[in-house]
Amino acid sequence: MTDDRAQHLAVERKALALGKWANLFMAFAGIATAWASRSDAMLVDGLYSAVNFASAIAAARIGARVGLPPTRTRPWGHDFDEVLYVTFRSLILIGVLVFAGFVAGTKIWTFFSGGNVPELIFGPIAVYAVVIVAICLGLALNYYRAYHRTGKRSSILKMESRAAMIDGALSLGSGAALLSLPFLEGTFLGPYVPIGDAVIVLLLISAIIWQPLATFRNTLADLAGVSAPSGTYAKAARTSRDVAREKGYKFHRAAVLQAGRMHWVVVYLDPELPIRAKDVDAFRDLLAARLEDRIGPTRVEVVVTASDGLRA
Repeated sequence: MTDDRAQHLAVERKALALGKWANLFMAFAGIATAWASRSDAMLVDGLYSAVNFASAIAAARIGARVGLPPTRTRPWGHDFDEVLYVTFRSLILIGVLVFAGFVAGTKIWTFFSGGNVPELIFGPIAVYAVVIVAICLGLALNYYRAYHRTGKRSSILKMESRAAMIDGALSLGSGAALLSLPFLEGTFLGPYVPIGDAVIVLLLISAIIWQPLATFRNTLADLAGVSAPSGTYAKAARTSRDVAREKGYKFHRAAVLQAGRMHWVVVYLDPELPIRAKDVDAFRDLLAARLEDRIGPTRVEVVVTASDGLRA
């Protein structure tokens, strides 16, 4: 493990550890506030924090394995663990939001069906909203700083920073909206105040569900083996071509994949002259070092071939 990687890992662990315990506190606070205030919006907020707490535990373990060398049981290393984590993290968040929508829809259905909908108690909501918004903003800033200190290469820290911002926005929006409901009494919307928190939940879900959906779509592309973004591919191919030219080899093409913070580059080339195995190793090591500077952590494989490896 290089000194930089060890330092980055320490920064990531510290940020995730702080987030883990903060989310545990927010989960208990949200569920307790939901019970005290009879608010579904507060329950959703608490469940969201509970997901963040469980995710932080998994993220710390996965982050420690990313970049480790291949083993007999994991011949391709652990790099795709990060992509799997972000993918399932997004799915869980989507599931929580769908569940919240179902609960809110049930309350609205009960109200219009003539059923009993308990009145909200606003005192606990005000205290909760102020405390939780402050914590979420602090966590988002902590993750953001850690993300930049680690070279902006950790998908985990990037995901957690967004999750903290979403959690804070959820708490702020739901708290502010719920506290404004008493002012609707005496207006034409007064009769609908009992389902105000359910409507707020549905509005918040509509506003934020697109973020985990977009993340899920992006990581699904990584898992499917879709080529890295065009900018990353162009840099990798150009660098591979330059190194091949320096060595006097014929460059066919490069295949570039991205797995979280790690890149996989397979280079197809024809030496056109007899070479030794150690020459191929030297080419691989030189290319890996240059790609490390240009696109980030990279694993390189070299395929010596007379063709470009593509089939019609």
